[in-house]
Amino acid sequence: MARSVMNKHTILFLAANPAGTPHLALDQEARAIQAELERSGHRDQFDLVTRWAAQPLDLLRELRKLRPTIVHFSGHGGSESGIPRAGVRRDVGDVPGSSESQLRHGLFFQGPDGRPQLVTTEALEATFGAAGASVKLVVLSACYSEPQAEALLAHVDCVVGMGGSILDDAARNFAIGFYGGLGERESVAAAFLQGRAAISLEGLRDSDRPELKVRIGVDPKLLVLADLAASGTVANADRSHGTAPPGGRATHSNTPAHATRDVLLTRLMGLLPSQFDVVLFRAAIPPGYLSGGNASQTTRAVDAIRYLEQQDKLERLAQILDEVAGAGNATGGRNGSDPR
Repeated sequence: MARSVMNKHTILFLAANPAGTPHLALDQEARAIQAELERSGHRDQFDLVTRWAAQPLDLLRELRKLRPTIVHFSGHGGSESGIPRAGVRRDVGDVPGSSESQLRHGLFFQGPDGRPQLVTTEALEATFGAAGASVKLVVLSACYSEPQAEALLAHVDCVVGMGGSILDDAARNFAIGFYGGLGERESVAAAFLQGRAAISLEGLRDSDRPELKVRIGVDPKLLVLADLAASGTVANADRSHGTAPPGGRATHSNTPAHATRDVLLTRLMGLLPSQFDVVLFRAAIPPGYLSGGNASQTTRAVDAIRYLEQQDKLERLAQILDEVAGAGNATGGRNGSDPR
């Protein structure tokens, strides 16, 4: 019998093109991302949610409501004392003569009057610290957003920012290559390089503007958001993999079959919380690879399987699970039925 284990990743797409700033084709960018995800082999893993004319408080509200895995901001970046510059670029330039110390840098959301409203780097960091526990990846598709990307590493594993001004067409093509890679179960690192390549393939400049910032202890080459184990059904371990003694958990024969990722995921999800923590500790999984905050045991189990599979250590996980289950049985197991 199979049970559904869906770990769909929400992409929160925030778009802001306030009055008085150069017009950006943000609707085309959103459509391109959706089309690229739909072409991908793991399209059922992602749900793109768009919010137009985004105001500052929309970020906080949607982080709380949607608990997204990815947050993508498309719009303008620059400084508060800036004025619109010519050309279809994603920046608001500085007033000539303004000193760096007088400027507050950040991203421009839309204010209640439709005009640009700056959200500072400090405000962004505070918001993600307060309500962004679910977020593992942020894309700041706005000019001069590298400082904001650096700041968000205090709360997010990976952040893409722009190291300078970037053309609207280049930003859109980066998104096409990047999300196409994520949808094909590429790592964040590989998808980032594919995003840059997509800019160059269209003969556009600025392929060097997107920059990937990574939290200490996180390897973007191992961070794969589209995971096969979470895309459909996970088969329950059948009786050929072991028998469960009364009041205890199934013990598994030491055969390669029982080390398949689906069976191991099922076993991880069925552990008591205390046993689950023991398994994670003994498997030596870096904390940076596990979802934090209020993430469920199922979500953290998927993270663990993904990491150990990349490290070719699923057999070791099977051994640890056998040992932990055996210790539980030796002490009489637990009273009542297993958690679902």
